[in-house]
Amino acid sequence: MEKIVSRDNKLVKLAKKLFEDKKYRDATNLFVCESMRVVEQVIKNKIAPQNIILSSQSKYIGKFSEYKEAVIVDHRVFESISSLKNSDGVMGVFNKVKLNFELTKGNYIILDRIQNAGNLGTIIRTAVAFGIDGVVITNDSVDIYNPAIIRATMGSIFVIPIKFITSLAAAIDLFKKANFKVYASILNDKAVDIDRVNFSNKSNAMILGNEGNGIKIEDAKKCDEMVYIPINKTVDSLNVAVAAGIIIAKMK
Repeated sequence: MEKIVSRDNKLVKLAKKLFEDKKYRDATNLFVCESMRVVEQVIKNKIAPQNIILSSQSKYIGKFSEYKEAVIVDHRVFESISSLKNSDGVMGVFNKVKLNFELTKGNYIILDRIQNAGNLGTIIRTAVAFGIDGVVITNDSVDIYNPAIIRATMGSIFVIPIKFITSLAAAIDLFKKANFKVYASILNDKAVDIDRVNFSNKSNAMILGNEGNGIKIEDAKKCDEMVYIPINKTVDSLNVAVAAGIIIAKMK
């Protein structure tokens, strides 16, 4: 394997910029992810690595001995790239792939303006775990190829159908035209307790909104029903990823 000792190396600079800059990820059509489990999972999803970057102190160097794309980087240089405090010394650079999406009957999640990478990643991983049929994400949400999302999903973004859409209004229109029942998760006087909702309809879409502001009321009014999760009155709201987990489990 090639050994890299300089922070000025082209690959080192590439990886660092991919971690930090969405525009650069878009321009190069590349993404980077970190940790043995995540890199391994992405490869298992039949996405070939462009580069595998290994810390000189990683215990996983032998796992990639047959990969011509693998290089060993001085541990201090690796740390200067890494986004983790305690990395296992493995990261991979991959070409972005086309995320396939075809709207069929089933249960879908619509995510509106989600800004936190950890939240978006957790929701997608939960959706995969409970067999949700697809996820629609508004364009003003956090970048799906953010390394924190790849890590939080454990590569699940390559397993579940995902579609990006211009706005929540456009998403609602998409599902309404396909005869889906569209729900909005919102704290509102007209919202129905989630425990009273019957998801027996074969075509359901649930909207989860922005962490700070939720779903705009004008969009919520376009839905078939507004729903809420009953919680202790001493707590005013739930984290959107936690709320998504509860709702997704009930949809299935």
